[in-house]
Amino acid sequence: MDGLIFKIILTLILFCIGWLFGRHIERKHLNELEEKEARLGYIRLDTNKFQTSELNGQLVSSNVVISHDYFKYIIAQIQNFFGGRLSTYENVVDRARREAVVRLKLEAEQMGAKHIMGLRLSTTELGMQGGMVEVFAYGTAIIQPH
Repeated sequence: MDGLIFKIILTLILFCIGWLFGRHIERKHLNELEEKEARLGYIRLDTNKFQTSELNGQLVSSNVVISHDYFKYIIAQIQNFFGGRLSTYENVVDRARREAVVRLKLEAEQMGAKHIMGLRLSTTELGMQGGMVEVFAYGTAIIQPH
């Protein structure tokens, strides 16, 4: 009986440590995203695929794969059992989309672009349990003449 209680307590302690580290890493990533988004805010995004420009354009693309931590996986399984929104997965997808757009803007910035036209995002679920999501972002960077 004492061994069972010890195992339960140890499991709970390890679970809490994993949850705290996962939360810390997620918050750190969100803070980094906010800083990069603010710095790259001058690059305009346009989702209109029928717009044209007289300036030169260059295809830019980026992708990111983000996984959730095991704590979020357990919470998502409980939410999935009862139905409704899977808010833990929504956060992972949101982070992945934001990171893909930041990477896209960084690539455009290296070319001297201040505008990305025809922005498209493609999301793919990876892994057997849906634990990872890939977001592929692409568009046309409009190169400003010097």
